[in-house]
Formats: sequence, C-alpha cells, structure tokens
Amino acid sequence: MNAVAASAVPDRTSAPWRWVAVAGLLGAGGLHVAVTAEHLVANDLVVGLSLAGAYAQLGLGLWLLVGPWLGNAPGTAPLVAALAGSVLVVCLYLVLHTTDLLAGITAAPAPTGGHDHSAGAAVDVSGPVALGVPTPVRLEPTDLLGTVLVSAELVSVVGLTALLPRSWRGRTLDALLGLGALAWLGWLTGALR
Repeated sequence: MNAVAASAVPDRTSAPWRWVAVAGLLGAGGLHVAVTAEHLVANDLVVGLSLAGAYAQLGLGLWLLVGPWLGNAPGTAPLVAALAGSVLVVCLYLVLHTTDLLAGITAAPAPTGGHDHSAGAAVDVSGPVALGVPTPVRLEPTDLLGTVLVSAELVSVVGLTALLPRSWRGRTLDALLGLGALAWLGWLTGALR
C-alpha cells in the first residue's frame, strides 16, 4: 500500500474515542441550537455566541466523522480548542445556574409592576446592583434540555481528551481535575449554589 492510500485509511486505534467525540460534539451542537431557540428573548450577543458555538461543534464533529476517510483528520490545535470550548460551555452553565454573576446579561428582564406572573419562576433580588438599588433578575432554572446538553458536552470532553496525543493527556487531565476541584470548592464555600 502506498503512502497516500495508507493515509486515507482511518486510524483504528483511536476509532472508538473518535466516535465518542463525534457523538458528543454533534449531540451538543444540535442541542445548542435547540437551547438557543428557547432563549431568543435573551441578549442578541448571547444568542449569537450560542449559535456560533453550536456551529463550531457541529463543524468539528463532522470533520472528525469524515476527516479520516478523506485523509485530513484535525491536529492537536483544533482538538485542544474544541476541548477548551466544551469545558467553557460547562463552566458557563455552572455559573449561569448556580450564581447570579451573569444574570443581568443572559436573563430576560423581570416583569415590571412588582408581580411575577409566570408560574413557579422565582425573582431573585440578590443579583447585580446599580447604585445600591437591587435589580430583580430572573435566575434561569435548570431543565432537562440543559442537563442533556451538559451531559453531551462532558461526553465530548472525554472523547476529545482521549484523542489528544499521549504527551498532552496527562496535563489535560490534571487541568480538568483542577477545574473540578475548584467547582467543588466553590460549592462548599457557597459561591456556587
């Protein structure tokens, strides 16, 4: 077999992890589109960033799917960027659903008139403060779609980490463990609710 034909054959040793990464990226990209459709009332920047992330995940997932057969698999840099993006999405989800740090940017404005007419939605007044006056913002509740999206992101993190070169995996796992420890520390101290 010549060198061109050999490079077009997919690498069989990483094939299972490639499928895990493809499933995670395509699933998360599709779910991001669905989540974005639910949040069209949010800030245009939030909607745009969410759609950009969705299309990036879908694109990389398709590249991982067909790239080995075309002889053009992504290198280390795109894998690291996709891994960092997936971890960033999980971190943003935690910040959005456990703190009020970004509630003024991402949440729809609370109803005026002092009454919340939506069923079961709590209005939190401990959020961003303007000139010492509490601004009521609606914290986003967790839902099934968001939980499934985070699960797909975590599947893509596992698959992308396994696809990294052996010399990168140890440092990557150390960094992921450090982020996990910071999340637990934030939860234990009350910074994350």
